[in-house]
Amino acid sequence: MIGIFKNNNPLALLLLVLLAFLPGMTGDIFLSATVPTGATPIFNKLSAYLSFLDGSNGILGKIIYASLLIAEALLLNKIISDHKLMERAGFIPAMSFLVFNAILPFHTSPLSLMLNGVILLLLKLLIVIYKQNNANNQLLLTGFVVGCLVSMNVHFLILYLWISISVMIMRPASLREWLLASTGFILPFYFLASGLYLLDKLNPSMIFPGFSFGFKLPELSPMAWTKTCLFLILPWIGLFSYNRQIGKMMIQARKTYLILMILVLAILVICIFSIQDITISLNLMLVPSAVLFAPFFLSFKRDFIPNLISTALIILALLR
Repeated sequence: MIGIFKNNNPLALLLLVLLAFLPGMTGDIFLSATVPTGATPIFNKLSAYLSFLDGSNGILGKIIYASLLIAEALLLNKIISDHKLMERAGFIPAMSFLVFNAILPFHTSPLSLMLNGVILLLLKLLIVIYKQNNANNQLLLTGFVVGCLVSMNVHFLILYLWISISVMIMRPASLREWLLASTGFILPFYFLASGLYLLDKLNPSMIFPGFSFGFKLPELSPMAWTKTCLFLILPWIGLFSYNRQIGKMMIQARKTYLILMILVLAILVICIFSIQDITISLNLMLVPSAVLFAPFFLSFKRDFIPNLISTALIILALLR
């Protein structure tokens, strides 16, 4: 099976479609989404707006959901291929993305699709700014996108620290460029506050509903906890298995893997401090986890172990 994805085989596209529908085969791909404690009115409005994908429209909603999922997988695949983050990538990154989505025990909201799309945009922007002499617009946009994420959930505030570190990694250390990214980060809140003020509805709780840390474990099945732990462990296995090859890559690629690793750690902090909302926050880890684990499928001379692991993950995805 892995051999099919290593090459640009048309059959690989068909298998990607099947992987996109894999979670729906168990009948519970669309679960009732809970409102996270740090959610802002923007998060709630977007969740309600995207509710037509929650399965209430039957097969049509699931087809649209799967189509968007495949589009994101192929976009991730293109980013990795264009910037040579993997040797002989083929469709392996797209397959890794869809397999990781399948083993996620939580498919709580179509809003996670949008959040993953935003993470893909951030990944592309951070890679692009590496070689640009004048990246002012990209830095401003990068900060703005992260600001939009935080404006949806205050628990995502640590992503500002991630983007600050990432800018310093991808660009020469410069206070001016950090200020540009920080200005972009502030802009969504400025626009939101200005709009509320003009509507005479300005209220700090509308922008920052307040932090609410909780360490009470959610009531999940043993299988859900097993999948969650596996989802958290697999990226590190992939990263360590490909460590030597990463060391031989161009600086741009090595730095990209570094910022993805930091992103995983940042999201892990979000999960720990709002573990009762793990059904929302864990979805943010889908893109970086899939990228970090994807090289595992290419780190063996023979395909026996990669085929065994991929088959085991697909079987696990079908278990509830």
